[in-house]
Amino acid sequence: MNKLSEYIEISSFNDDTVLVQNGTSIYVKKRVPKELTYIYKILIGNPHKNISDIIEIFEYEDCTVIIEEYINGKTLSDVMAKRGKMTEKETKNIIGQVCDGLIFLHKHNIIHRDINPNNIMITKDARVKIIDFDISRSFKKGAGSDTVILGTVGYAAPEQFGFSQSGTRTDLYAVGVLANVMLTGKMPNEKMYGGKLGRVIKKATNIDAKTRYRNIAKFKHAFTNEVDENTNPAIKILRCIPGFRTLSLWKMLVALVIYATYIPLMVLFIVWSSDIPHTILGEIFVFIIPYMLLADPLGQRSRISRKTASALFAAIVLSVIFIFIGSYFISTGMGN
Repeated sequence: MNKLSEYIEISSFNDDTVLVQNGTSIYVKKRVPKELTYIYKILIGNPHKNISDIIEIFEYEDCTVIIEEYINGKTLSDVMAKRGKMTEKETKNIIGQVCDGLIFLHKHNIIHRDINPNNIMITKDARVKIIDFDISRSFKKGAGSDTVILGTVGYAAPEQFGFSQSGTRTDLYAVGVLANVMLTGKMPNEKMYGGKLGRVIKKATNIDAKTRYRNIAKFKHAFTNEVDENTNPAIKILRCIPGFRTLSLWKMLVALVIYATYIPLMVLFIVWSSDIPHTILGEIFVFIIPYMLLADPLGQRSRISRKTASALFAAIVLSVIFIFIGSYFISTGMGN
């Protein structure tokens, strides 16, 4: 363990945060309240790829000093100021990583309580890092409300203003607001993003915490169509198959019926007509292209339109056209 005196100050961010150097390495030195020491002790013993690394902790009578990694990158706030609104793909990537970091924190009973663009760092290799745990707290079962009202205006959930105690759904609210700002440049109360993602955001930012998603992992899956990193590998594979992504029973049953008839029929036609070029082309038009458009296994439908409903409508119209053309090719091949 190094001595605090071995970290030489280079420059100052504010009274409590300075940039320091130890040997050839650069770090950030912060003075934090004593009551937050336990949070940093948890973090130093359990590093995570989406949380800023805590290097050392020095405890004193009146405060605690921590040494954490210096993140070579920009805040999400700076990125958005330069870029403006972000695409759905970019937003899903960043929000997905924020969710992974929060899933880790919530697993250790830590609520960040101040998720906003200034506390999200984007590294040079596009990794997301959550920083600044200055108003974090642990969930206290049975407590009625927070003893201290803190949080960034716009991103702070209603319960942070004394209505009830902060919980994991408090961070969920902030992530929902963040996602909407990334997609529209506006707060949800000014402009709500449309389509499926808009509906997900609306549920995440509901005033009543009980009506939001149950946890960050549920929100992540709904928003990115991915699962968290701790999910069983077999479930991850299953959720890659159209019809099984949500693990909804009725959707899986419908998918099984379709696959049980669609795939054998497609194989039968291909085997039967393997030497007839026109028929093979027709089968591609009738079976393969509509499947790719309607099931959207690679997420390519978003290239048609950013709005889910518009993209689905266009996919249906195109599928009908391809099926009609394909049927003509098949009938022509059969005639020959």
